[in-house]
Amino acid sequence: MPDPAWRGRAAGEILAASRFGIVGLAATGVHAGVALALAMPGILPPLLANTIAFLTAFTVSFAGHHFWSFPQDSDTGKRWHARLPRFFLIALGGFAINSGALASWLTFTDWPQSAGIVVSIIVVPIVTFLGSRLWAFADTRPAHRVPKHRIPDAPDEN
Repeated sequence: MPDPAWRGRAAGEILAASRFGIVGLAATGVHAGVALALAMPGILPPLLANTIAFLTAFTVSFAGHHFWSFPQDSDTGKRWHARLPRFFLIALGGFAINSGALASWLTFTDWPQSAGIVVSIIVVPIVTFLGSRLWAFADTRPAHRVPKHRIPDAPDEN
């Protein structure tokens, strides 16, 4: 019979991954909205608009993951200073992997560009989740845990 603690940890990881996906979708929407709002009317050049959009989406992403995807049992607000730089490095790494994978796809294959975009969009969230879970937000436990059973203290013999 499977260990109940293992099932609790697995449920917690599934919950964290689900929340990570929801926050990621929200951040992606923010990124696209800001980039398009700044670049399409010609307010800013596309690369500058994309950089501002990335930083805006990063803020949404970090806040969502810090407080919801990977919350701590206590003093979550005190841990942001340690988590922020680690998550920023992971986000930059994800951006680099995405760009590198797409550039390689376009350079070395004759396959459709859209397929390269899909591949890079699938790979990066997986790598980002693992980096976030194992490093940036490693000071947390899964959001759902099976309570540990405590053996009552023996009564005093006095």
